[in-house]
Amino acid sequence: MKYQVGQRITGVINKITDLGIFVTLPKNKFGLIHHKDFGANWLHERQNYHSGQAIRVVVIHNYRGKISLSKMRVNDSQLIDQTNDFLETKKENFLSVLAETVSNSQTEIKKLEQELVIYAT
Repeated sequence: MKYQVGQRITGVINKITDLGIFVTLPKNKFGLIHHKDFGANWLHERQNYHSGQAIRVVVIHNYRGKISLSKMRVNDSQLIDQTNDFLETKKENFLSVLAETVSNSQTEIKKLEQELVIYAT
């Protein structure tokens, strides 16, 4: 899986160094939140994180497998997530699309619960 610029991902903090926070991403990929992402607050901010902690990040650069991440820009509207299922949804249709997505999710959860009961017996 190639991560795209703008893609929001939840990863797990692997290591915290003077350089920044190393994050393990899904599919055994790794990325770095450079200490400059935190600005002058890096020394204070690094104390708020620990190895094994889940963290929501955005891909800001991906070149030759080196993935640069940002914590501070997760809500940056300039970084468009091309993998977002709602990207093409018009504002006036958003609520109905969201309701349909919730309904489909609930149906899928019920199926999985039934399969789990069958499997457990």
